[in-house]
Amino acid sequence: MASTKRALGICDICGFQYPHRSLIKNSYGMLVCPADYEGKFDLKNHPQNKSPDVKDSEFIKNPRPPSYLERNKTWEQAATNFEDATNYWNLI
Repeated sequence: MASTKRALGICDICGFQYPHRSLIKNSYGMLVCPADYEGKFDLKNHPQNKSPDVKDSEFIKNPRPPSYLERNKTWEQAATNFEDATNYWNLI
């Protein structure tokens, strides 16, 4: 422990010199400056033990396929061999 008000200490993470009274012990027992202090973590209050805040928007703006894909073909209109399908995709 520092014995005077003017005692200096070195941050264990960044290595800069600070007044000893401003250094804080982190969850690993290291003396760190206020800029490197990440908060007091234990088994209950650790970031990895919290579920992430992930919000998924289920709103779909245009759920129908575009009309240029011609998905509403009948069986007779569909390409029956690979060459017809290749020619179709080369035109697009």
